[in-house]
Amino acid sequence: MRSILKNSREEQISLQEEKQTLENYLLLHKLRLGDKNTVVINAGVGQGKTHAIIDIVKQYYEREEFVIFIASPFVSLVEQYYNDVLEKGIPENDVLRYEVLGNEELPAFWHKRVHIVTANCLLGNPGEDAFINSQVKRYYLNRLSKYCETKDKKVVFIYDEIHDTIHNFKEQYIFNLWKWRKVIHKNFIISATYNEASKVVIEYLAELTNNKIQIIESERKRFLEKQSELFLHYNSEQFYNFDDKKITELVGDLISVGKEVDILSYSKKLAENIIKNKTEGIG
Repeated sequence: MRSILKNSREEQISLQEEKQTLENYLLLHKLRLGDKNTVVINAGVGQGKTHAIIDIVKQYYEREEFVIFIASPFVSLVEQYYNDVLEKGIPENDVLRYEVLGNEELPAFWHKRVHIVTANCLLGNPGEDAFINSQVKRYYLNRLSKYCETKDKKVVFIYDEIHDTIHNFKEQYIFNLWKWRKVIHKNFIISATYNEASKVVIEYLAELTNNKIQIIESERKRFLEKQSELFLHYNSEQFYNFDDKKITELVGDLISVGKEVDILSYSKKLAENIIKNKTEGIG
């Protein structure tokens, strides 16, 4: 990754040798919380990235001059981060979660120091059903950025699973981050899966931190005892319905021997039909 990212400093860590969790190792040895830069954490699944995120939030929360954003790739993860943050001891009245935007009257949100939102909200991506981000979200971001600027607050952004938010970093959205350019202190970009598009996004974000990039890569090791067996079933059918005979029989056979089954569907309509038809077919 370093060979492609300019002005980056790369550090390789081995959690097995150090016998530490990712969050403890990062906070004790690698992260300089006071430095203004963009930190890329490249760690495998199961190495404790989520715990590291919450510990980073806690460390900055203990310093009153910081405001912290967690940018989630999905709305469904916001509640998880919210519960984790509260469990870490951060007061509920000092945390704003994405779901309240537009659904209830906002209190003095600019005084809250931890904000858990989606990446598309932060970048002003309205999604497929609207031309522009909602007035409530625009007001929220503009009001908060101005407050941080006038009160000399430093802002930390934590982007989790950056590969799932690549679509938000289009030219028409990326400029929305520049409203934070006077107050941004650090970006954390965390993922187990980086690709070429991720590297472009990292360089965009690093422009807001004087193009300084720190890369921390955790050594990847396989834990065979933690791996599940994966069986793939191939079907030559060109079209599928909720009552497809082969799949229905397959699912029935697996359930009859006590197996748990996950069904991944390429089609939202097909998934809805499977759920809706409880007494026949796959459902």
